[in-house]
Order: sequence, then structure tokens, then C-alpha cells
Amino acid sequence: MVVSTVIFQLQELDKAGLELLPEQCRDCGWWQGEDNGWTASHKADSWAETALEKFGGWGKLAIGDDELMGMIQYGPAELFARARDFSCGPVSNDAVLLTCGLVTAQTFEPVRKSLLTAALAELKERDVETVEAFCFEDDAPENDCRLFDQGFLADCGFYPVRSSRGLLLMRFELGGVVPSKARKQKSRRRILERITRPSASPAPVAMCESQESRTTRVPVCS
Repeated sequence: MVVSTVIFQLQELDKAGLELLPEQCRDCGWWQGEDNGWTASHKADSWAETALEKFGGWGKLAIGDDELMGMIQYGPAELFARARDFSCGPVSNDAVLLTCGLVTAQTFEPVRKSLLTAALAELKERDVETVEAFCFEDDAPENDCRLFDQGFLADCGFYPVRSSRGLLLMRFELGGVVPSKARKQKSRRRILERITRPSASPAPVAMCESQESRTTRVPVCS
């Protein structure tokens, strides 16, 4: 088995970051309640302004060699009208909702877990207590990035809350408020260890070891 290293940087998903996404992602407003995509640019701009005002950046991007390698989108459920449509909802009032994510190549699958790791660590530092996500109870359809994969979330420490009509709501408990910087850093390390422990995931344990810096080195087995 040959282990190589993929290097990428984490970047906020905001109005500037949108330009780095594929066209189908920039035009997609499915989670915002726009079934057929944004019908007008001013609607998309208005949503982005609201998201920035209420929450800040609404996701993270992984950029390597000036190219997009992956993304994950999240924010308060109130930002995503679609979250109210699922029969297995609603999302908890205090939860941040993971909505969708993608990686640009199958060989970069570890990037997806590193993006989630970074998101959870950042949300913990922002005193978020609970993160939730919708997924399919069975295997997710190919090329559908709008919901997460149940196995992937379970590997990362999420547990099922309730299900209905083939959909499942899963939760990750980040815990209570961490009052000091030292304890925040310690908590961040615990999250990384929890997600990357060998018993929870077949991916290499060291793949998220560099999350303390803005540059991430991820081993990829080939």
C-alpha cells in the first residue's frame, strides 16, 4: 500500500468563496427552498446577506493547487427552508444543520472527513452544542450531494435521532460552553481524536492531524 499526501487549505464558504464552486452548486438553492435553483440573482444575494448577518460564513471549502477539492455547507436550520419539509424533522432549536457536501474526486474522500472535522471544531469554539444532519436510511443515490451518507456520519460519531419515510435525522453532541481558550483548544483536540480514532473509521488516523493550522495534509492510500 502506497500512502501519498494531499495538501489543501481550508477556506470559508461565503460570497467570495461561492465563485470557487462548480456552476451547479452556485446555482443550486434547493436547501433554501428553491427547487429548480435560484430564479434570480438578487434572491441568492439576499439569502447570502442574511446568512452572513445571522451566522457568518455558511460552510467550508478545501482548496488544493488553486482548485476546489471539496466543500461542506452548514448553518442554523432557519436559513434552510427545506429543513422544515422533512417528516423526520424538525431540527433541534439549538442545533447547527449540516446540509450538503461534495468532494471532487473519489480518491480525495478523506478530504470530506477533514472538512467535517474542521467544521465541528470551529462550531465547538463558537459554543455550538449540537450539530445535526439529514441522510438517507439506505444507501444514498449516486451523485446526490444534497443529503449526507448515514455510514459516513456514523463513522464520524453521529447517532440517529428519528426516521421517517426513508430519511433519518442524525446528531453530534459538541457539549456545553467551553469558557477558556485553553479548554477550547483541548476540546478541539478531543473532537479530532473522536472522529479519527481507528475504531470509528477505516480512514488513516493521521489524516486530520494538521487541523490546528490552516493547511491540512491528508494521507490518501492508493
